[in-house]
Amino acid sequence: MLRKWKATVGGAGGRDLQLLRHRRVSSLSLLILISPFLAYVVFFPVSPGSGGACGGLRYHQWWRRHDSMGRSSARAPTSLSHIVFGIGGSARTWAHRRGYVELWWRPGQTRGHVWLDEEPPSASTPWPATSPPYRVSSTDTSRYGRRAAASRMARIVADSFAAVANVTGEDEVRWFVMGDDDTVFFPENLVAVLRKYDHEQPYYVGAPSESVRQNTRHSYGMAFGGGGFAVSYPAAAELTGVIDGCIDRYRDMYGSDERVHACLSELGIPLTREPGFHQLDLHGDVYGLLSAHPVAPLVSLHHLDHIQPISPHGQTSLDAVRSLVDAARLDPARSLQQAFCYHDGPPVAWGYAAQLYPWAVSVHQLEAPLHTFSPDNGPFLFNTRPWRPDDACARPLTFFLDRARNETGVAAAAATVTEYSRHVAGDKLTAKECDKPSFRLAAAVQTLRVLGPKMDPADWQRAPRRDCCETAWDGQGSVLEVRIGRCRKGELAAVNAP
Repeated sequence: MLRKWKATVGGAGGRDLQLLRHRRVSSLSLLILISPFLAYVVFFPVSPGSGGACGGLRYHQWWRRHDSMGRSSARAPTSLSHIVFGIGGSARTWAHRRGYVELWWRPGQTRGHVWLDEEPPSASTPWPATSPPYRVSSTDTSRYGRRAAASRMARIVADSFAAVANVTGEDEVRWFVMGDDDTVFFPENLVAVLRKYDHEQPYYVGAPSESVRQNTRHSYGMAFGGGGFAVSYPAAAELTGVIDGCIDRYRDMYGSDERVHACLSELGIPLTREPGFHQLDLHGDVYGLLSAHPVAPLVSLHHLDHIQPISPHGQTSLDAVRSLVDAARLDPARSLQQAFCYHDGPPVAWGYAAQLYPWAVSVHQLEAPLHTFSPDNGPFLFNTRPWRPDDACARPLTFFLDRARNETGVAAAAATVTEYSRHVAGDKLTAKECDKPSFRLAAAVQTLRVLGPKMDPADWQRAPRRDCCETAWDGQGSVLEVRIGRCRKGELAAVNAP
């Protein structure tokens, strides 16, 4: 070990061995005190499989070049063009899952590849222009047996890094973002999140699972890969140099995201948590969770084929999420952001749903999701409120997004209008209406029309704060108008607030 370190750092060359013996004690002390640094230095040049174009030497050459550039405050903010996506897929499932990727992929704007296990059956059907370009993973991972697929997927960061390692100038790469072929990203919000971090530092950004069971089984410190995660260029460079050795050491781990996390842990790079990445390790109806999104950008959704369609307006899971993605194009930063109105006003999860309560509910209660999903995979990392499908008088009136548009008026050129229509479930258990007078009055509202200025993505660089809102309804008619905007200083969202 000492010889390798000496050779890497500069070596002793032809120095007298006796001098080394005289310094044995001090050398040993030095080794113990800075052993993490020594492991860091040695690991890249001698790691098995780290040679070639993406080996440790390549990383050190890159680091010297990159570090010499300095950290200029005049550099342009991170944009979508600085991000390379690595989508894990298979030739067998791509035809079924490509619709999720094509919802957010923008040919000519987004960069990256879907990485397949083999060539797709393209003899009769050409590769669609609406999909990301594909590449076939070049490394043979069959030696890992039943874990071969996970091992292949774990290398996508390294494969993506190798594909762009020499790119500079206007095509500069700052971040690598990994996801599955059924992950739906919201690109502008992803950019807003990554702008918060210095891309010249080694970052690993994502979120754990919503499920305590899944986190306990795998790791609370791991970004779950289906929800997506991002690694900065320096982190990807280091990871590339050690990934093959890591995969060998952790060959028995279940998923690719576990392997990536284990490798980054060995490099000393912890997870930076961002709550907008959603693995959605839930079963059933996730309406309650999505309608109580945290005050953070919505970055991703996953497992949409494993839950009920998120909106009753879609016949399939893909159709249901399409309405949310379409609304997000009009005002991406505001997607799923809540606003609470009192005095006959509803809580609104912008671009998705709204609830109208004929009784008083405090904000700290509204912030907790309704437990509309199955208790399977629980407990969860968040508080919940009870959902009473068998009691019409204990449920709020629910509304789902029906249409969204830009406001075309000259005075409101940077505003949006979203309309939410009343939804009454069709099954016998939940279709019954409450007969209380307060419910009958609220039931007169069939449409919620929400007006608001477009949210500036730069707002996410400031301290997070939920918007406020006010309503306009005189108890007549079927349309309740809600206006959303920034809270005034000291403005409260509270029952009977002045």
